[in-house]
Amino acid sequence: MILILSGIEIPEDKIQNRNETLLYKYWKQEVIRFSFLSMSTHRYELLGGSGSHNENRFRKGFIFSFVMMLILFGLFYHYLESTKVVMQCPAYAEMPTTVSPTGNSENATTPATTTPTTTTAKPRVWDTMDGEGYQFEKETTPVVLDPRFEQLNNLAPCENLATVEIKQEVFDMIANVKKEFLNCINPIVNNYKGKPKEMFLDWVPKAEQCDQLKAFESLGVVPFENLHETKWAVLPKCKEENTLLTLGIGHDTIAEEKFNRTVPNTKFYGADPIIEPNRQMYSAFGKFFPFAIGKQPGFTKFRVLPNQNQKTRAYVFQDVTTIPFLYFVNDILKFKRIDFAWIDIEGGEFEFLDQLHKDVTICQFNVEMHMKFRPQDGAEVFHDFIFKVLEDQKYIFTKSLHTEKGVHRMFFINTVDRECLAKFFS
Repeated sequence: MILILSGIEIPEDKIQNRNETLLYKYWKQEVIRFSFLSMSTHRYELLGGSGSHNENRFRKGFIFSFVMMLILFGLFYHYLESTKVVMQCPAYAEMPTTVSPTGNSENATTPATTTPTTTTAKPRVWDTMDGEGYQFEKETTPVVLDPRFEQLNNLAPCENLATVEIKQEVFDMIANVKKEFLNCINPIVNNYKGKPKEMFLDWVPKAEQCDQLKAFESLGVVPFENLHETKWAVLPKCKEENTLLTLGIGHDTIAEEKFNRTVPNTKFYGADPIIEPNRQMYSAFGKFFPFAIGKQPGFTKFRVLPNQNQKTRAYVFQDVTTIPFLYFVNDILKFKRIDFAWIDIEGGEFEFLDQLHKDVTICQFNVEMHMKFRPQDGAEVFHDFIFKVLEDQKYIFTKSLHTEKGVHRMFFINTVDRECLAKFFS
């Protein structure tokens, strides 16, 4: 009754059927008639008239009006429920598309043709957790494999690398490379003993002299270009599952994608504390882990590239969750051996460089040294690491290249562990 008297009406086209429409009109008329009758009786009594002769009629009219009001309220509620708009987060609103029998997708607003179509829902998901960033379109062009993919896929199985026979010529070749390398690099490094900052700043022009050694050509080092630098690798000489560990993705997986199209049977594992777009990019071919890698667990300030800075590539320092390097490798990934490791974590590498000597088996790894972002002790850690490498003679290194002032890259090859020698040189 209140709805009718206040001028609120239910559109008749929203009432479900003809019977409901007629009933609604009847109730509307009766409520108005009895309401005005009640008001007239009240006015008659206010003017001094006796209301006793209308008391019974007024009571019936009031009860009838009250019942009608409840029914109309139920109708109005039903109307609101039937026309209620379901609110959705814009990020997850579904965009209807039509899929023709030929497999082509069209927008749902495209005029209909005589060709029969089926309608599906295409989710629009803004997939980011740390700021606005790019959306990555799915590849529409076919993947073109590197010519070396088929050759490597047809290699003989590796069998048991721990016991397989390694030819003497392989040991001789490695021994010759190490001899020439040590004869070249030791005099250079010894000049910087106790001078860590001078050593780091002078490193590339001094160390790259040894990169030109003729003996290095026998190792078969090949490049995999990334967006801003080059990764290096020695390809396997037998066929088995390979592992590649990426520490620090930095919104750039071009080198990993090239590697994936070149070396078959490779499993990729990547860690970066910035989730998007790194998860989208790396998960296309490997397993992504959303945390930083250091020496101790905790909440550490790392230099990272946020999602919203993809265009400018402006790195910032943020507190991020950190997992210990050895715990990640031994307990989470459960690796006995890492074939390839690509380490570029903006200064975080100094946390665990000392653990690369004996605590883990890595056949080859690329690492970028960022003394610029670890000014308090980065040069000292690098100084001690290089002297320990030359003392143990487990690794040889090459490809010392500048990235920017205070930052350079290097490539290390394991020349001691038998499984690495058997897989990559035998």
